[in-house]
Amino acid sequence: MATLKNLIKSALPLLSTSQVHAVSPTATLQIIIAGILAYHCYPSMLSLKDILFVVLYPSYLMLANHYRFDNNAIVRQRSEDNPHSVTKLKAKFFSGSDSPWFIQRYMPIAATFGVILPLFTFLFSSNKEVATLAVPHLFVLWCQIIGESTTMFNPNAHLFITLLLPLGFSIYRMNLLVEWFLGSVSLVFESSTSSGTVWGFVLSSLNLVFWTYNLFVMLLLRITPEFLSDDKCESPSYTVSIPPLFIQETTKGIIE
Repeated sequence: MATLKNLIKSALPLLSTSQVHAVSPTATLQIIIAGILAYHCYPSMLSLKDILFVVLYPSYLMLANHYRFDNNAIVRQRSEDNPHSVTKLKAKFFSGSDSPWFIQRYMPIAATFGVILPLFTFLFSSNKEVATLAVPHLFVLWCQIIGESTTMFNPNAHLFITLLLPLGFSIYRMNLLVEWFLGSVSLVFESSTSSGTVWGFVLSSLNLVFWTYNLFVMLLLRITPEFLSDDKCESPSYTVSIPPLFIQETTKGIIE
């Protein structure tokens, strides 16, 4: 029971949009939709490991944000005159996120390839096998979007946690993308070729190429170095005491 209380206490700052810690309606609706999708697709289309991942990994990040990074307290205490105040840092995801190429091209492509087309395939494809192959990646990506929507502009989310969420999900999704692609190839060459199987192959190929680029170029080379700079990603100082293993705070500085 104590562990559950700690998890809820850790989750509220991330699920809220203010210091009041009231769960935002948007986050609630997104979580409900993900739960409905999991209920209808498990175990025929979704595996237990995928469901466990989207529950346990965000839970770990919530606990880390609360206990290791103190809900971003150091950065939140900076004055508004500081060039790296929490308001300025959380105004946009990264330095290029408000650029026309990102808003008008990159994000629409990501949404179309990753969510819209797979969702339409799942709902309307006459080939059940093609629809089934698209579900695991769609579900995990949808849960990633939920996490990003609750951390990206949230002053209570430390910048390192904001970075770890898409990194962890993207790394996990690489295996799903490969399985989706290989399964689509098998449908094309091992069964009777149809417009449905060809579409499944094309869609899985587009997603594999795009999300591989997103992870290895966009996230790791473009966004990560910017996030890890000391002035943006400052955190409390801790030491690890063994035994027992726990993280114990020693000092905490405040930048004015």
